[in-house]
Amino acid sequence: MALLWFRDRVRRERQRDRERASKGVGVQGRKRPSIGQAAESLQSRLIASFRSVRRRGSGAELRGTSSFFTAFLRLPNELHIHILSELSISDLLSLRRTSHALNDLIASCGPPLVRFWVKHRMGTLHTHLYPPPAPNEACFQYLLAMRRRHIASVRLTRELANFVLRDTLKHTSERQRQMWTSVYEKMIPLVFGVGYFLEEHRRAILERDLGRIRPRSHIGYDICTTSGITREERTILKRLDAPLRLQFFYMYCFIVQVLSRKLRPPTYAGSIEKFLRGWSGQPADEEDIAFVLVLGGIGQVAKLLACPNYSQRRRLLHMFITRLSPHESVSWRAHWRDVGVMSPALLDDIPCASIGITQLDQIWEPLIREMMKPESRDFTEHQKAAYHEVMASKAFINELMGYDVLRGRPAVGDDSDDGEDNADDDDL
Repeated sequence: MALLWFRDRVRRERQRDRERASKGVGVQGRKRPSIGQAAESLQSRLIASFRSVRRRGSGAELRGTSSFFTAFLRLPNELHIHILSELSISDLLSLRRTSHALNDLIASCGPPLVRFWVKHRMGTLHTHLYPPPAPNEACFQYLLAMRRRHIASVRLTRELANFVLRDTLKHTSERQRQMWTSVYEKMIPLVFGVGYFLEEHRRAILERDLGRIRPRSHIGYDICTTSGITREERTILKRLDAPLRLQFFYMYCFIVQVLSRKLRPPTYAGSIEKFLRGWSGQPADEEDIAFVLVLGGIGQVAKLLACPNYSQRRRLLHMFITRLSPHESVSWRAHWRDVGVMSPALLDDIPCASIGITQLDQIWEPLIREMMKPESRDFTEHQKAAYHEVMASKAFINELMGYDVLRGRPAVGDDSDDGEDNADDDDL
């Protein structure tokens, strides 16, 4: 009965099509779709195919139901690489989450994708500080790590720009904003270099302290402050571009300056206002700042500066410190993996490890001070003279921008007769 019903249904549909064709209403009477409509139809088929992949997984039953997806997977590997190289990293991440088949496809195309991005998309600073792996060892994770570092640099640069424009230049002229735009683009690679220095500094400390045999009388999780690691920092500094080493250091000093300013209550507030606004808590000390710089890097600094008020910044800082403690957080292993500890053996060693964080005044500055000695030839005499002036005035942002931010005029040769110093000069 079902078969007879189906045949009758088909016969009626054919008769109806013939009648419509005889009246001029049919396939011939329809307008041909435009190129845009055809492209939209193709895009809809592609999206529908990927959605079916995401709903039902990747297997034999899926490949039988999605002909478009099957045809896509049957393309030559060269075409897959050409198509994937046109996508951004975020698009590739979204595509990986679509199905296991696409995840495997992107993973198998990892080495050629890394070669393409290194050759056409990445700058020389990125590949110089973080050399790509060998062609047979390249993987997609290298691109993901570089993307995280670049995003952290851009976010921190944006927060530093907001600090200058919002907190300092309250009445900004159009000329000052134009000048800042050009320097903002210059700051991104400098912040990226500072991120590399802090990341390598953290790696040197963890390699020194994790996995070390300790006496049983001193077993227990502990983070303390220690003296500097000048020898290791000298090795790190050699990888930075020689003409810009001093600029990298000034950018680091400016980051510490802004972070220290944002982790203490505003100085203009009275005791009553501090109590009402929740600013009565103690400001962050140098140990806390060194902790977030060494173990958090520029990514965590950007998150702290992005908080809208002082209370949230202090709360986020306290949360970051406590989440690394195996005695106060159940997910401490995941947080230590974010810091860079991937070895299971080293993770097991953290509950009984003593990690020494370099004191804030011993990070980078003693090395530069040593290189600035008269007998040293690491810097020119002009750079040495400018260094002492900048360190005395703390005007790191003026040195980086090349002009006085507060007055909007060149920093060199400023002969202003204004006898009153701005109250926020020490904070810049």
